[in-house]
Amino acid sequence: MKFTEDTRVKIPVILHLIRLGYHYLSLKEQRWDKETNIFPDLFTAAIGRINPGLAPDDIGRLLKDLTLLLDNDDLGRAFFEKLRLLTVPVSN
Repeated sequence: MKFTEDTRVKIPVILHLIRLGYHYLSLKEQRWDKETNIFPDLFTAAIGRINPGLAPDDIGRLLKDLTLLLDNDDLGRAFFEKLRLLTVPVSN
């Protein structure tokens, strides 16, 4: 067996994450934005589940706003703040 980065690192990590409950998403089977690394279909579905009160048009606008925010130099901070402001707090 030839030892490569795939056989020694990538595949074992993918298998471990699947055992932990994560789902592997093949890029061949998904639609994703290469500029932002966002999967638009998965993003809109997840935001809709987290915030059931948001209309589909609002979620679409949020995705467009986030796409614009990702052009900022402070990429992670702006993205996090936008999501945090739109997420409904969960009470205990």
